[in-house]
Amino acid sequence: MQSDIFGAALAFAAGAGLAAVNYLISRRVLQKAPDKYAAAHVAEQSIQVLFLVVLFVFGDRTGWDRLWLTAGGCLGVTVPMLWTTRKLVRLNDSLHRKEDSDNG
Repeated sequence: MQSDIFGAALAFAAGAGLAAVNYLISRRVLQKAPDKYAAAHVAEQSIQVLFLVVLFVFGDRTGWDRLWLTAGGCLGVTVPMLWTTRKLVRLNDSLHRKEDSDNG
């Protein structure tokens, strides 16, 4: 049981790292080419799903239970979204405010 929690914590950390990289990519796309944000988001989500599939499929080859690994990975990619989504929405709003003031 104790080692399963350690495996879940490692999967959480890897998922959170992946979420952080995806946030940086999303922020860059919003700043440089907002019209391509939807395509970038689909690619990011595909990578996250692939990460979870790899945890599930290859979890038995580790010393940890695959259920704990998958749960940790799911939380790792999901929990940071509470923060990153808010930051991306604020960034998007600030970019649109700048455009609105230039147009008027």
